[in-house]
Amino acid sequence: MRLLIGIIITLFASVWVALSLRQDPGYVMFSIGQWTVETSLAFFVIFLVIFFFVLYLLVRLAVHLWQAPGQTWQANQRRLRRKARHLLDLGLRQLTAGQWAVAEKTLLKGAEHSETPAAHYLGAARAAHHLPDLRWRRDLHVRQAEDAPEADKLTVQLTRAEFLLEDQDAEQARIILESLHNLNPRHPGVLRWLAKAYQHLGTWEPLQKLLPELQKQKALSDEAFTTLQGQTYRALLESAAASSSLDRLRALWKQAPVALREEDEEFLVHYATALCDCEAIDDAEALLREAIDRRWNVKLVVGYGMLGRGNATAQLATAEGWLAKHGDDPYLLLTLGRLAKRCQQNAKARDYLERSIRLMPMPDTYQELGELLQSLHELTYAGQCFHAGLRLLVGKPQEKQGSMLTATESAQQLQAPPIQSPTPAAAG
Repeated sequence: MRLLIGIIITLFASVWVALSLRQDPGYVMFSIGQWTVETSLAFFVIFLVIFFFVLYLLVRLAVHLWQAPGQTWQANQRRLRRKARHLLDLGLRQLTAGQWAVAEKTLLKGAEHSETPAAHYLGAARAAHHLPDLRWRRDLHVRQAEDAPEADKLTVQLTRAEFLLEDQDAEQARIILESLHNLNPRHPGVLRWLAKAYQHLGTWEPLQKLLPELQKQKALSDEAFTTLQGQTYRALLESAAASSSLDRLRALWKQAPVALREEDEEFLVHYATALCDCEAIDDAEALLREAIDRRWNVKLVVGYGMLGRGNATAQLATAEGWLAKHGDDPYLLLTLGRLAKRCQQNAKARDYLERSIRLMPMPDTYQELGELLQSLHELTYAGQCFHAGLRLLVGKPQEKQGSMLTATESAQQLQAPPIQSPTPAAAG
């Protein structure tokens, strides 16, 4: 609409000027020295318009000629940057595909003209890291990345720490990561790699302090965090037990997360064992007994039989109370066999162990039965037990011939589950 109005106004103005000049064309005269130029006003106006247009074109041409070298350089730089981006993409694909040597060359080729040279150098460093005997070149690329103008110092240092950890130089990595942690206490990457450094070094106390922030910042997956947390507290338990400090042990138990104390059976068994090592045997027995009463778990049941201390008769009576509900559990029968052995009730121990083997042959059960038979001077059958247990332990198929004879049914051949080895006769 505005264009149409502009055209109409221009047409009216042009017609008006043309009509005015037709009635009175005007007169223009220039005098320069001996030269005199006379013309009409209309011709002079047309001449001025043409002169201005030509002058404008000449000025534009001069400006373009003046700017041509710079524009050519800028166009070349844009071309080189596009090529560098292409080389970065190609190099990263080659890196992902495991083409280490080719990826390093590709990434370095585009680094000089890239808008992000640090990314090129870090990728080249990662490629060189996987090549044998080229650690010096990898470190050179890391330094080049660090010197790049747009480099993220945190990313470069994290990459350097990662390489050090994979080189088994966890102490040097720890120094770098602790420095980064002081500056970036909530950065997930810093927390994750610092935790790995502590894990490599076995420095569990600092790692214990780091666990809450690791969980808060979600630096690890839930599964990885649970595994690391369990490993940390089990190592701290071993350290506390080795120091024979019951107070330290109980303090550590209180510091442990509720989920770990109530849901991690392995951790609970470790704590009960540590209590036994610190002579708090009744506490250990009560802890496992109450945990088993709350939630039946074979790890807890086996751990109960492995305490090896305390009132064996009372423990055996407690475990026999579980038979009503779990009489077909081979792990419970193994625990009962161990407790009966401690009580020197050999016949009962033998019966429990043989029943456990019938349900599910296990190396530990064969070991316990073999030791019992050895104490009863039944050496041939004891040797067969040890042999069968060893075959299970190394994963070899059990022998198909032979049978285990019970004390009450010496003529009956016990049918074992698939891949069962010959088991010793039980003398009554």
